[in-house]
Amino acid sequence: MAIPCDIRYALIPTQSTQSSLCAEKSEAHVTPTEYSDPESRPPVFKSAGHEIASILILTFATIMNTASSAVMQIAVPSLGRYFGITGSELSWSVSSFSLMSGATILLFSGMADKVGRKRLVVGAYAWFTIWSLAAAFTIHHIVFDVCRGMQGLAAAACPSAGVGILGSTYRNGRRKNRVMAVFNAGSPLGAFLGIMTGGVTIEYINWQSIFYWYAIVYAVLTVLAVFVVPGDSLNDNENLSIREFGRRLKELDLAGAVLSIVGCVMFVLAASQAGSASHGWATPYVLIILVASLVVLATFVWWESRTSNPLMPLKIWQARGFAMVMLTVLFSWMCFTGVLNFYVGLYFQNVIGASPMQSAIYFVPQTVTSAVTVNIIAATLHRAPGRLLLVLSQFCNLAASLLWSLMPIEVSYFAMALPAICLSVMGADLAFNVANMHTLSTVSAKEQSTAAGIFYTVDHLAGSLGVSLSSSVVSIILRNQMEAGVSVVTREGLASAYNGAFWFAVGCSCAAIVCSCFAKVGTCGGHSSDAELLFDGDVVGDVDVADVEETSSLLGGDAVVGYKSVA
Repeated sequence: MAIPCDIRYALIPTQSTQSSLCAEKSEAHVTPTEYSDPESRPPVFKSAGHEIASILILTFATIMNTASSAVMQIAVPSLGRYFGITGSELSWSVSSFSLMSGATILLFSGMADKVGRKRLVVGAYAWFTIWSLAAAFTIHHIVFDVCRGMQGLAAAACPSAGVGILGSTYRNGRRKNRVMAVFNAGSPLGAFLGIMTGGVTIEYINWQSIFYWYAIVYAVLTVLAVFVVPGDSLNDNENLSIREFGRRLKELDLAGAVLSIVGCVMFVLAASQAGSASHGWATPYVLIILVASLVVLATFVWWESRTSNPLMPLKIWQARGFAMVMLTVLFSWMCFTGVLNFYVGLYFQNVIGASPMQSAIYFVPQTVTSAVTVNIIAATLHRAPGRLLLVLSQFCNLAASLLWSLMPIEVSYFAMALPAICLSVMGADLAFNVANMHTLSTVSAKEQSTAAGIFYTVDHLAGSLGVSLSSSVVSIILRNQMEAGVSVVTREGLASAYNGAFWFAVGCSCAAIVCSCFAKVGTCGGHSSDAELLFDGDVVGDVDVADVEETSSLLGGDAVVGYKSVA
């Protein structure tokens, strides 16, 4: 059965970490009781215009993620020149967004069901507006990085809350599937808009205009959301005092959230500083930050094993093949998001000399390739062995990384850059869908929301870590050039440094290939007994594409931030 939308964006359930797969089919959570015909308009909408407007406003929750990430591929070179930064310092303009978004997605997914989904959407839109304006006015790169991180918080909060509103408004049926298709289409649309907006505004105005534009759009959406978007029946229609708000927040694993955020930020900081520090990883302050981050993360794991309401239940990692698949995703996205998407834009503008608009056009084939790939995946995912597809996806990443690593400066775009761009997104789309389907089929129903949240977190943190580590490689190469007597870095010198990052991507791809070979992944939607799993007393059978369609319509999908979301 064909999925009515890009399956890549319809597979991650992002409801509360305390909810089950479909909130145990709870009427209060996902199935409205005010009307019986699933093909009729829900009574919360006064007219067709009201319904359409609400859906479009909520779709900008997914657009926020991918547009904010995609635009940086075009903007990073201009930011580097404006702030006078390179290497690890420049990497934070990208990694801060994905780091904060990935580290808080589980927290915000739970918060949406506690304090009200509409409240969270409105608050996230307003928050994004404020920090977009702040980013446009900043004159220091550290302040800009902080603004990007704060934007990442909004990007983490929006999709789960938005899809929760739609999930609790519509009954299961074709109408709901069409609505979810529109909502999930915000991801590829956002990626395309981010690329083109970045190209046009930077080419003809300046990089600040990007954030002015975002601030205007989301300020308008904030006001519209207040008056147009319906609240969910669970929390939004009740008055919530400050005291009650605080009480509900205490029900969440706030200690676990703080430990995970602090640990992840410190680890990425150590990775990014190693390249620019005088003695690399052996530099005292880098070692101190690294050790401290490991201690904090170890404390987080200990806390999750002791608390009664964990942010990340550790038993999920015992599910068949889950840990190895997550490790594959980690290395895969370190390659794709952390290196290729970040340094390709720099290569186009700083080495080849392309303008921002030309760079945007160079990335368009990635969008087209992704759209074709996900439709092929929809037709073949339930027939081909999952492990084979996962391994194939990593060979696509490896081929793309090798093309960039071996690319001469004067070679035609169509000879090597174009196939590399297409191969990288083919590998990303394929890996994402296989890993995501496996995540849904491996754990019990009551753990699927949390497992999907972990998947999303690994996805984001991998991109942030990949940017930081590859930037350290580039910084070391550039420093060695300076120590060798080079006074001015030429485009050949930059190409050599960027090639170092691309070779790092080759290493990540090879590691992902090894992990994928050992990943226990069955056929998604097939009927092999090998795919039938037993976990925590619950029999979890094959995941059929039709079942995923129902799951995605009930729990929705989440936009995957980072430019990997092009379609």
